[in-house]
Amino acid sequence: MRMPRIYDCQGRSLPNSVELGQAGDPGQLRAELAALRAAGAPLAAREGRRVLALHSPGGDHERTDPGGPGLHGFAATRWLAHTPLLAGVLRSLPATLRSVRLLALAPGAVFTKLQVAKNGPPWGLCRLHLPLVSSPGSQVVFADGNSKWQPGSLWFVASWRQHALVNGTDEELVHAVIDLHHTASLANLFPSDLQFSLLGPAALERSPVAPLGPDELRRFSCRFPLPETFINWEQPGHFLPRSAMRHVVPAEIVPYRGELRLMVAGHPFCTLEHLGHGEFRMCGWSEERTLQVREGTGGPATVVAQAREGANSYTTTLPAAVA
Repeated sequence: MRMPRIYDCQGRSLPNSVELGQAGDPGQLRAELAALRAAGAPLAAREGRRVLALHSPGGDHERTDPGGPGLHGFAATRWLAHTPLLAGVLRSLPATLRSVRLLALAPGAVFTKLQVAKNGPPWGLCRLHLPLVSSPGSQVVFADGNSKWQPGSLWFVASWRQHALVNGTDEELVHAVIDLHHTASLANLFPSDLQFSLLGPAALERSPVAPLGPDELRRFSCRFPLPETFINWEQPGHFLPRSAMRHVVPAEIVPYRGELRLMVAGHPFCTLEHLGHGEFRMCGWSEERTLQVREGTGGPATVVAQAREGANSYTTTLPAAVA
């Protein structure tokens, strides 16, 4: 008998964390960290925590957040060149990098309420941790259990669930926190019993960009009312059709220097990346939410706003006019 396939759109079947293998020699990674500090990197956490951006939106060394939709993609900061071993680990990962930063936690410190909305495969994203300096007294705490990770080991983390880092030692704790776009190749690094939950409709895989010529840029230019829930991208996807035309803002898709931008209330919100057939994702984000321009006889007629969670999708169709 053929068993029905179950689509886990919220990632509930995935564990809090899982080891993906050894990423590097702990001693060499620690030595590289010392050299980074000697080069002037502001990472030492005498109390509390410090964060150093290695890869960030626009390569901005002051951006230590995971990032989201924006005008610019992710790029290396000036500090990544000082970490060739770690950079090699990042290059070996079969997925597009988003934000990468070093997190230093002072002795005895606790970093609570760690949680990032949608930062998991059902939404096309993934977070990994690579402990650089750790000891048995340090642990990652979830509501239903704790884990202790060895330096040099690479770990997947269900970061959409609330968790905490606890440094119960007299030595500083340092992790590389790596955010990526989810891919099937990345899923193959996981234990075989978890790969089913990370492939196919259960997870969103990043699609390649389909470039547009100058004439095509003008072809998709339009203005339309956009639900506020679409640009509040951390909100659940099912909010989109519920608020379809109740709370809207004026939006436009306009050409800008060989690209298309989404303008909201007259201000640039993000660059749009074409996926084919008039569908666009937001630069810096995944296909968790897209806009598709559908044409009529005289130009754009409607814009379909879509939010996805694994195999589930939520859409609303908006009237459009030529910009």
